[in-house]
Amino acid sequence: MTMTSHRETPAPDLRCTAINCSVGRPLGDPDLDRARRLGLDRIELWWPWTTPEPSDSQVDELVEELRRRGLTLIGLNFWGGDTSAGERGVLHEAALSQRHLDAHARLAEKTGADKFNLLVGRGGRALTDAQRDRIDAVAASVTGRGLGTVLIEPSKGAVDYPVQTLADATALTGTVPGTALLADFWHLAGDGGTEGEERTDAWLDGLAVSGSTPGTLPAHVQIADDPGRGAPGTGVLPLRRWVTALRTAGYSGDIVGEWVW
Repeated sequence: MTMTSHRETPAPDLRCTAINCSVGRPLGDPDLDRARRLGLDRIELWWPWTTPEPSDSQVDELVEELRRRGLTLIGLNFWGGDTSAGERGVLHEAALSQRHLDAHARLAEKTGADKFNLLVGRGGRALTDAQRDRIDAVAASVTGRGLGTVLIEPSKGAVDYPVQTLADATALTGTVPGTALLADFWHLAGDGGTEGEERTDAWLDGLAVSGSTPGTLPAHVQIADDPGRGAPGTGVLPLRRWVTALRTAGYSGDIVGEWVW
């Protein structure tokens, strides 16, 4: 894979604690070398197979590969359909199968990953009752096994995706036990211009006041610059200021680089 150096290395004044090894890659083909290039050993993955139901041996092979490389898996997506073709989850059409939930749990249990991003499906701007029920079922499966937290992420770009804003996400996380906010600054910034930056600044200003309130802070954070979804410093987003504000508000979790290489 040919890589451009200006996207590989974040600006020296903004360091990530983990890296996403799936963004920009074909479905089911993560680049596990990314962490080494950045001197990191913590990673997150989108669903790492082209099928929602890998065999136990496939799961175990990935676990062994992570161990061999000295990598710690901190975050894992659920099956999201063919994300390379624009799908963002399948819950608008069907529930995640029990075999998928079992495979997901097997990987989480063997690696210690405890943050799980759930794409809810492009079924329209409003969630259907069926989608809500299916989100509830996934969260119940995770919490029932004691695995961790299901993440809900505001996502830009698809007009028929029902979780586009912080308000959309917190409406879910406030009513579905076992879920929490995933804040990706690239998504929160919107489609360019100052409006998205102003909204993000306003949200962070609010966290400065309410950050100590349980459930207010995000459970997981990702960053990339804009335009281009490159590494910090390749675009115009005030990522250093935003991350500093988030830390000041009390966020102590990972800052994950999720940029296109």
